[in-house]
Amino acid sequence: MTLSISALCPESGQLGIAISSSSIAVGARCPWLLAGVGAVSSQNITLPRARTADPCRA
Repeated sequence: MTLSISALCPESGQLGIAISSSSIAVGARCPWLLAGVGAVSSQNITLPRARTADPCRA
């Protein structure tokens, strides 16, 4: 099971992502954060080549 959450602090404007999974190194593959744009997270198993795309700007 994989759980993830993305959040925005209305006071500071900071973005954050938290992920919990049985998948090794999920934090290196799933979250994308871009200051001033947004936060996106996929779940558990991802395609490594997807890191070359920028889902925050899509």
